[in-house]
Amino acid sequence: MPHLSVVKRAVALSVCVLGLVYAGAITAMQGVMVHNANARATFAMATTGAVYFTVMNHSEHAVTLTGVSVDSAVAAEAQLHTTVMEGDMMKMRQMTDGIDIAPGDMVEFKSGSYHVMLLGLTKPLNEGATFDITLNFANQPPIITTVTVGKGGREQSHHHHE
Repeated sequence: MPHLSVVKRAVALSVCVLGLVYAGAITAMQGVMVHNANARATFAMATTGAVYFTVMNHSEHAVTLTGVSVDSAVAAEAQLHTTVMEGDMMKMRQMTDGIDIAPGDMVEFKSGSYHVMLLGLTKPLNEGATFDITLNFANQPPIITTVTVGKGGREQSHHHHE
């Protein structure tokens, strides 16, 4: 009967491992997630570009996106921006106070709304290229996500953060 004991232990161990894997998946879904990080291709002499994505807050507490950064090989600076209507003119404004994301909420960074401005591009953003940006939060660790440059600016990519 020692053989049956070994089988029972193996089954019990497998159940424990699967339980831990399942718990990890739930934890990932309870954190902040970044989906569809993308940018539109730019022309050869462009000095600015824009990045779009969706941030989903699956945690139990509000988070505040305070800033964004990019490697200096891509651009000199990255800033959080929004687009506002002033009279009959659409204007971009830097978001210096951050962007609050309530528990269970989602914020879409898109053309005509919130977006990341890349200032001082070191080279054009070419279709198919990728680069990383870092999203900085006041009350949680930063999230690094990969941006895909696409012709239409809606290439698929995502990153999870626990």
